[in-house]
Amino acid sequence: MLCIFYSTRRRVGDRIGIAPTEMRATGRGEEFTIIGIDDKGYLILDKEAQYDHDASFVPPPPQGNAAALMSAEVVNLSRNIVITGDDFKHVSCDPNLPEAVPGEQTSVEGCRCSSFRNKCTLGLHTAVMHGGSARIQNTRIERCGQRGVEGKYCLHFHKLHDCPTCLFKNNAIEGSHQRGIIIHSTHSSTVEDNVLYNVRGAGIYIEDGNEMYNAANYNVVICPFPFGDATLHGCTIPGTSGRIADTSDNQ
Repeated sequence: MLCIFYSTRRRVGDRIGIAPTEMRATGRGEEFTIIGIDDKGYLILDKEAQYDHDASFVPPPPQGNAAALMSAEVVNLSRNIVITGDDFKHVSCDPNLPEAVPGEQTSVEGCRCSSFRNKCTLGLHTAVMHGGSARIQNTRIERCGQRGVEGKYCLHFHKLHDCPTCLFKNNAIEGSHQRGIIIHSTHSSTVEDNVLYNVRGAGIYIEDGNEMYNAANYNVVICPFPFGDATLHGCTIPGTSGRIADTSDNQ
């Protein structure tokens, strides 16, 4: 039985995702639609849960004064604003595209043929690049990421240098084929209160290691598939230049 209380961030018609709670990436998440809210504030969902999602109290330490609730994360996957596109498509590689970084065998211009790639998986992508600022809030981004193509992600701060006005806040990213939120050579940005669900690869990725003073607060990253799934292999996927990024191991 699932007991989920109403909050102002959940309304009838919203889709929610519930995280797995089994150890070592062996469980499965689930998605539901809210079809009602009863007088006690419980959510009424469109179907029964197929898996257990634990919730338990951990006793306080000897010097503590409160127990801790350990339970599955419940995230709202709906937003009023949606950035979406066509379904993912698999495209054949082009041997004539220039290499982005020598030796990595990828291109920013499209799907480049390599010794380990003959096709790529393409969705939409967004980027703020080489100056300026961006603020994206309360938005759903779906069908995003371009697996096998250099630098094409769902939300991407790219070489903006010091950017204290850069903000990704309270967004929902679902169904990415190439990471989720990227901070690349950008400083002083804020990535806060975002939900990432079913994102292949790193959910929030700090790219070069030279990025400073960025705040990544209260974000939730959920993989709804077990690592041992024979088809999906959890949400693991090598990065842009990974040698098995588009092989049968990760289709």
